[in-house]
Amino acid sequence: MIVARLAKQAMEHEEGMNHLWVRFDLPQAGSITDVRLAVDLPLGVHRSPNLNGYPETDLCIILLGNSPEDHDVFLELYTEEAAACGRAELGIVVEYKDGETEVRAVQGISLELKAEDDAEDWPVDEEVVERVKALQCRLQDRAAERAREFVIVPPIVRPRSGYFEDWEKKYRIDYSFNHR
Repeated sequence: MIVARLAKQAMEHEEGMNHLWVRFDLPQAGSITDVRLAVDLPLGVHRSPNLNGYPETDLCIILLGNSPEDHDVFLELYTEEAAACGRAELGIVVEYKDGETEVRAVQGISLELKAEDDAEDWPVDEEVVERVKALQCRLQDRAAERAREFVIVPPIVRPRSGYFEDWEKKYRIDYSFNHR
């Protein structure tokens, strides 16, 4: 049900960065509600808010709603201070309600924390990298689309009587459109 993949199987134990792709499939039958995703991280490993932009609780539980539009969630993992080197386990928990029944699925994935000196030749999962790049491009396109939206405010033209009215009729471009 849950598939989790890391961009790199190993990460620097100090000031390192990695991406996690979590994909899960929900049953099509039934009334699925209240879908939540939680990621339990090892000591010293932190994560940024999810890259998809889903809302999160104070406890870093990702709220996917009643029927998430896609079942892919991307997270950026990082280390700040030196964490213990060695193999660490990440726990991924998907919870949802199917009618009155609460369903919980758990999946683990291992991550190797290494010193910077051992950083050479770490294999990279290109599919995870490409999907993160595609997500960032989609989010940038949405932001650019929102930035391009603007409101056209028509000028306010009030008819006048007197000396300037004749000049307005003669020289204003929009005079004839507003006074028909």
